[in-house]
Formats: sequence, structure tokens, C-alpha cells
Amino acid sequence: MRYPSKKKLEEMDNKLRKIEGTLMVGPSSSAAERFRWELCQKLVKYMIDKNMSQVEFAKLLGVDQSRVSEVVNHRIEKVSTDKLIAYNEQIDPKVEFKIAI
Repeated sequence: MRYPSKKKLEEMDNKLRKIEGTLMVGPSSSAAERFRWELCQKLVKYMIDKNMSQVEFAKLLGVDQSRVSEVVNHRIEKVSTDKLIAYNEQIDPKVEFKIAI
């Protein structure tokens, strides 16, 4: 088996750097960032449990598929906390949010 050339490896590296995957929150993240990440996580879990595509989930929430993509990939800087709470209330009207100290 031959290894890719240096040029091929550089091309692959450049391509991979442009891909946006799911973001995680780290230990230095603020409480607000962790909360928004958890709100996204709850929405993703619902979508997976219901076996819904991003397009189907977008229709359910009344938003564009691009917004669902931001939620699925945890782009918490692009979606406000209020919107994430509203989306969660749409899928579960009885949802409760509690602040723990």
C-alpha cells in the first residue's frame, strides 16, 4: 500500500480545514454557552428519536433548513437562547428549565 504524496496530503488537509463539524463546549465555556449547547442537544435528540430529516424538522419548527443545520451542529453563536428555548417549547410544550447553583 502506498501513502499519499505530500501534495495530496496538503490538499486533503486544506479541504478538511474548511469543513464545519459539530462544536463542543469546553471547560472554559460560560454557563450561558453550556446552556445553549444543552438546548441544541435536546433538539437533536428529538430529531433523532423521531427519525426526522433536517428538512422535516425545519418544517415542524417553521424555520429554514439552514437554521436546523446550525442547531444540529451546535452553532450556539448563531442562534439566540430565546430562540432555542422557543424551539424546545414547540417540541415539548411541558418542558421546564431550571437553574441549579
